[in-house]
Amino acid sequence: MKLKDCIMMAAQLLELGDVLKEQTPTDVDKLLLLCANNCLDEITSEYLPLIQEKKAMAKDGKIPYSLLDETVFDVIEVRHENKKVDFRLLPTYIKVDKDGEHIVKYCTRCSLLGAEDEVPVSLLITPRVIAYGIASEYMLVKGFYEEAVTFDGLFKDTLSRLASGKKEKRVGRRRWLL
Repeated sequence: MKLKDCIMMAAQLLELGDVLKEQTPTDVDKLLLLCANNCLDEITSEYLPLIQEKKAMAKDGKIPYSLLDETVFDVIEVRHENKKVDFRLLPTYIKVDKDGEHIVKYCTRCSLLGAEDEVPVSLLITPRVIAYGIASEYMLVKGFYEEAVTFDGLFKDTLSRLASGKKEKRVGRRRWLL
């Protein structure tokens, strides 16, 4: 899904009319894009992180973060010769006991996206969920706090269910005997 789809759905929820139609972005377009990027950052940092794996060489027991492709948000595990190894996170590098090639599994945040970029989040997340987050951010910026809380509730409730793997509970249809 493209970020543009999510922004357009948010614009419908907010009753803003047509957005992202002009060659040069309007102020509303720019604000919605900013809100969308804030929303994606929240999703990937708090609910459903983007997980990467990368081979990196340790020298003097150090794996510099600069050897990893993305900005590291959190390290999940480090493996050396297919075995998990103990590690410590320090400000500029990952401290390990052995030198050599390691595989680092880590979480990253979503980078800033343009309207035409693909959204790199879980397939479980629909454009509507992201649209709720965009709408919440937009209302907050505009000073409509009660509306922002409403959209934020929809956004966070859905994300919490997705992140925990639990589905919405529904009572089955009753069949009455006649």
